[in-house]
Amino acid sequence: PLFPGITAYPDVMACGLSAMNPVVHPPGVLMNAGRVEYSRGEFYFYDEGVSPTVADVIMRVDDERLAVGRALGYDLTPANEAFHKAGFGPAGDLWATINGSRMLTALKAPGNLQSRWLTEDIPYGLAAWSKLGAQFGIETPLMRSFVDIGSIVMGFDGWTEGRGPQELGIAGMDIEELKGFLATGVR
Repeated sequence: PLFPGITAYPDVMACGLSAMNPVVHPPGVLMNAGRVEYSRGEFYFYDEGVSPTVADVIMRVDDERLAVGRALGYDLTPANEAFHKAGFGPAGDLWATINGSRMLTALKAPGNLQSRWLTEDIPYGLAAWSKLGAQFGIETPLMRSFVDIGSIVMGFDGWTEGRGPQELGIAGMDIEELKGFLATGVR
């Protein structure tokens, strides 16, 4: 391949559902909100903030992302495997992969809660995925919880700020119609 380690996706939806930032950042930041605010950026997000418990919550959010993907016919890579495949750390569960990564454990958290880790990853990641899941009967209670809590923290509605099926012009489409639209751009 021209670029080793780069994954070709069947369409833009599979690519979007493969983003890891919305899976990791909102749970990690919101579960460490006090530490982020107190430290003003002097806080190693992955080393100090992604404890085994936080990693477990992240993987449960990831389970919801994977369920939305399965409903659409995608075989998405779980977060722990994606981190390993990207070269971030050794194979294993998410905490082991992160804990074994010199690169990730050296990264600091944002200096405040008004960062793209929430202001982008909640409305354009979790909220969008949750709305998409709802269209196809997939429950996403953790995503919904993080969008709701994140909306309070951010001071704006993460549900209305981002994009969902309505804004993307795919509301009401069944799987076959959606797949056709993604392949051709024609409704």
